[in-house]
Amino acid sequence: MYKGSCFFLVLKGYAVGISLLLVPHATIAQQILNLGPLPGVGQVTEMLEPGTGQGFSGLATIYMGQPVIFYDNVWVQRFGGVGSPGFRFIRAHEYAHHFRGHILAQLNSPPQMLPTLGYQAELDADCAAVRYLRQTGDPAAIQAGYQIYQTIVPPQDMNGRPGSIARINNMNGC
Repeated sequence: MYKGSCFFLVLKGYAVGISLLLVPHATIAQQILNLGPLPGVGQVTEMLEPGTGQGFSGLATIYMGQPVIFYDNVWVQRFGGVGSPGFRFIRAHEYAHHFRGHILAQLNSPPQMLPTLGYQAELDADCAAVRYLRQTGDPAAIQAGYQIYQTIVPPQDMNGRPGSIARINNMNGC
């Protein structure tokens, strides 16, 4: 079991972003996803977490000294499941955090608190994901990213995080 608190407002029953986690060391992830490397980018360990759909959809961090992306299984199902266009967008976004150096914290022991990423880091990861997905010929994933932000993220910026208007405008300029 884990306890979590979000650093952003959840509207419409959904949220995209990163949460504060208080996690026992041995229960962080339930299942390692063997999806292979993101083509042309490299490999990051990806784990499907038994989640609640109340916190993060994806979390790029360092765990036991290795780059890792954790996904909340409830969010993954809401986005259409592993391999869906929505998942491919979130996956590209989280990979972008790693490869752009947007790392939250190193999880070598149970964390007390994890800070949320900054406003610009989120916009940067969105843009990097759009450019990558465009380069690899995946317009369905880009469209899913727009849809996720239009339906899940509040329109206005809140608590230092970009709202859907800022994210979509940013993605249009990538």
